[in-house]
Amino acid sequence: MLFLALARLRTIRGLKIIRYYYKMNTTIHRLGIDGYQRPRKTYTDTLQSVDVIKKKLDGYIEIPENEVDSLQEGVFLRYIKMDVKSGKERFITGGVLLRTNPEYLLIKGKDNGTFSAQRYTYDAGGAKIFTTRFFKLLNNEEKLKIKLGDMQTKANEIIEELEGTIDKQAAEIVELKGIIRKLKGRSAAGN
Repeated sequence: MLFLALARLRTIRGLKIIRYYYKMNTTIHRLGIDGYQRPRKTYTDTLQSVDVIKKKLDGYIEIPENEVDSLQEGVFLRYIKMDVKSGKERFITGGVLLRTNPEYLLIKGKDNGTFSAQRYTYDAGGAKIFTTRFFKLLNNEEKLKIKLGDMQTKANEIIEELEGTIDKQAAEIVELKGIIRKLKGRSAAGN
């Protein structure tokens, strides 16, 4: 009841109270500390083919490494990290961003379990050998901007093609006008 009463408030203070109430009443637990036992083969293990990864990243855009710090909390992320054991890149389905840190991102995944996504992989000597690639779920406005950009690019390509056709036809017209002048000159000389 309290939540519904607060939901009716239209003030910014009311919205802050609602967010606080929601945060306090959403159980979050740290994976690994809560007794989580990793199965032999996880769902993520089944997602490591290129085709599946492409499908899973449909509607996502890669975030440049220098923009990761500016990601807003609450955005849904997926990422590709370096699996130290196998030495191969590994796709992770991710979750909702809770917090950014210079070395990791704190993410809330399935069943409100939290985990950290390391931003970098280091070798035994401490040298950075891999930068994790993060992908952000696009919202509708971002999808429309991309679609608009694609449409504009295609329109520009069509315009260039049509301008080429126009130039070609203009050259043909000039050539045909020259032929007509020659023919008129011959017919005038023949009369």
